[in-house]
Amino acid sequence: MSRRPSALSISGAPLLANGQVKPVQSPTAEASTQPRRPSVSKLPTDISELDPDQLFSKYTVAEVKFAQQRLRADADAKQEELRLMVGERYRDLLQASTSIISIARSSKRVIEALQETKDAILSQDEPPMPQRTSAQAGGDAHLHTLQLLSAHLKLLLDAPEYLWRLIERKKYFTAAWLFLLARVVHRALVRNDEQDEETWQAQGLDVLEQFPLAQRQWDAVSQFRSQIIHKATLSLREYTASAEDACAALLTLHLLDSRPLAETLSVFLSQRSKTLQAMLSRTAENSPISPQSPFIPRRINGHVSEKRPVPPSSRKASIRDVREATQAALDALVKTLTTCRCVFEEEESKQSMIGTVLESIQSDSTNSDARSLPSELQLTTTALLSTLPSSTHFLILPPSLRSYKPYVDLSSSSSLIEQAHFVRVLDEWFQTSNRSLQTATYKWFTELQTVAEVWTLRSSIRQWIDSSVLRRDETETLKSIFDSAAQQRVLNIWKLALADAEDAFQLRLAAATASLRETPKERRTDASPVEFLFNAPPLPVFPGLGPVDSSFQKYKASLRRQLIGRTSLLDSVLATLESCARSLQRDLSIVLAAKDEEARGVAASLSERYRPDAEALCTGILDTLASAEKQASDDSKLTIDSLVFIGYVADELGSSSPFVSGIGGCADAVQDFKKTTKALHDRIMDRWRTFTVSQIIGHRGTSRPNSKIPPLGSAPSTPSSVLVDSLLTLSNSVQQLGVTGEGRNTVADKTLRLFITKWVEDGWKQDEAQALRDIAFLRRLADLHTPEWDDVCELLDSKTQQCKEQQNAVAAQNGWNDGATDYLTRTQTLFAALLPLASPMRTPDKSADKFAPLLPWGSPALDQQFQPAVELAKPSSRFGLLLVGTAAR
Repeated sequence: MSRRPSALSISGAPLLANGQVKPVQSPTAEASTQPRRPSVSKLPTDISELDPDQLFSKYTVAEVKFAQQRLRADADAKQEELRLMVGERYRDLLQASTSIISIARSSKRVIEALQETKDAILSQDEPPMPQRTSAQAGGDAHLHTLQLLSAHLKLLLDAPEYLWRLIERKKYFTAAWLFLLARVVHRALVRNDEQDEETWQAQGLDVLEQFPLAQRQWDAVSQFRSQIIHKATLSLREYTASAEDACAALLTLHLLDSRPLAETLSVFLSQRSKTLQAMLSRTAENSPISPQSPFIPRRINGHVSEKRPVPPSSRKASIRDVREATQAALDALVKTLTTCRCVFEEEESKQSMIGTVLESIQSDSTNSDARSLPSELQLTTTALLSTLPSSTHFLILPPSLRSYKPYVDLSSSSSLIEQAHFVRVLDEWFQTSNRSLQTATYKWFTELQTVAEVWTLRSSIRQWIDSSVLRRDETETLKSIFDSAAQQRVLNIWKLALADAEDAFQLRLAAATASLRETPKERRTDASPVEFLFNAPPLPVFPGLGPVDSSFQKYKASLRRQLIGRTSLLDSVLATLESCARSLQRDLSIVLAAKDEEARGVAASLSERYRPDAEALCTGILDTLASAEKQASDDSKLTIDSLVFIGYVADELGSSSPFVSGIGGCADAVQDFKKTTKALHDRIMDRWRTFTVSQIIGHRGTSRPNSKIPPLGSAPSTPSSVLVDSLLTLSNSVQQLGVTGEGRNTVADKTLRLFITKWVEDGWKQDEAQALRDIAFLRRLADLHTPEWDDVCELLDSKTQQCKEQQNAVAAQNGWNDGATDYLTRTQTLFAALLPLASPMRTPDKSADKFAPLLPWGSPALDQQFQPAVELAKPSSRFGLLLVGTAAR
């Protein structure tokens, strides 16, 4: 890359058409091209020294042009040499040379100004010497005066630096003392009293005129007054400061700002209020939920807010933050009270700390109370001057300055504070702070998510309060604040748990009923008690190094649920409510396990305040069940199944579920809940019973007729197949309910009773002989439930008499009711769901049959001809010749 030539180097060179510079020819080459060469002998060697006027007057035109060419060539050569020497910085060099010239001119003007100043000073007359009585004595006095003046000025000169040092070290009382001393020194310097012989003017010195430094230095020192007052006021916010530091800061305000002690007390408490307010205004940043109120999380569109799992480390950090914030606020409150009492409170035989300091400042002697003060409060001017950098120089100060003390009027009201006023102001501040502390405590406790966390924090805070030095009434007040906050938080945790349990119950009940409506009956493996009973749970697996008891407990609970017919679908609906009840009982055990003697009373208070919410939950559950029953319709079998499931839920909640007994309601509310659920269950069972019997009765007309036709003149010996099929269907329906124990017996009795009543109603058209056999069997079934079924027996007897009247005399006199008992013994297994659980007609000791426990209604006679329990089609003559494989095909 070629170097760009400067503008000066090509200013005299001609340009060619392509922009290139025509090379400059030397004077010799140019002269050779001229037709006539002038004589150069007349030109001097150094042409640059010639005067232009002389050059044009003495030489010819050719010689002048020749001189011009030589000068131009020399200039180009010098420029090239300079360019080679400085490189690309040629332009900067020119500017630097210009600046050097300008600096030289400025320096010359400065030298001239200094010379003029020197001449002006030398031209003035010398000041007159002071009058002296004698040469030697006058010189010593004047020297002493100058030394004394220098000591005054030295104190003013050293004061700013030392004041800065004292402010940085937070020794505001010492800084205030030094400032007051500097002010006295300044007044001593500017004092102008003609009658006083000790003034500076009497000594021949005019300080303000001859030493203006004194006034300027005082102007610098006077600015520290506001800074000392401001810093001392801000230092009162530090609750960790000792009582001596607080007393020193209050003395600074009293002496430097002329504030009465009562006002300094107000300033102290107001600054501590700002500190406490800043500590109480801490916001919760680790909460996993969004609060709508100070306690209960917000719910959007009526749904439960989603709770994200919080890591244990984060929960521990949140609990630690709440505990530290609470203890810090209590520490600030307690230390404010103790410091205030230590500084201002007076006892019978002891003066307050601030009063002792003020008395020691004013008095010349030191009493016993003053000796007990710390060293920084036993301040004197002599001790202060000894700490300054030029302490030996200050020894020549007059004794009035070295023994200086700030003025304190002990008899003035500004230096006294009434104890009644002090007690009232401190109590008002304590009550105001307690209200702020209570509000903040409620907010902090919202970060605790479990009752165990709340009660652990409450116990630790109570221990901390007991170990403090507060008075008994103040201790009880603080304890009541945190007890109230803890109880309120526990109640809101329980309220939230109850609300979540109710919402979850509503959602799961709706999902379960919807699943029953949408899922075919053959695919409901998790809803049928019979299917669930024969579906074995998985065996417990040995976990290796882990605990074995938990897996076996789960397996035992699964077997227990199978025995009581509690299906997985039913358990999923009830699990939320029962888990809520168990959690409540666990929380109450935590509250009762507290070691303080007030725990039992607090637990009773919590239970009493919580009871309305528990009863409201029970009411809400009942409303949910009633609403689900109302919404369900009995148009289809699937809807009946949904209603039956709702009945299961109501029956479990009112009987075997531990929810209602563990949720915490009163005895009357528990009894009302059980009565309401039982009434709901009975009402649903009545609807199921009516629907089932109606379905069976409605299908008897479409059932297959009796295939066994008795011979002419003979009566049938067994009930009709229509009745048997209906009883089988009814027995299966009762069995599919999955009701066990006394509940199953009650349901079976009521269902069979309704079936018999509906079966023999008007509209039953059947052969009278077969009808008598059917009525005889139904009468045998009714006899098993006497005497409760006397009305049913009377109905069957009247129906029997009606059939006898319609039949001929021969048939009516035949043994129409023979064989009903025997038929019952042969069909008792098929109709077991409709029969009572125990037989009152047999005694256990008369039967030695091994099948007696399986046949409680007796064993059928073996010498009788076999008759099938259910009438089937007449077998073909080739039935015995058919092969099994062929028959299967």
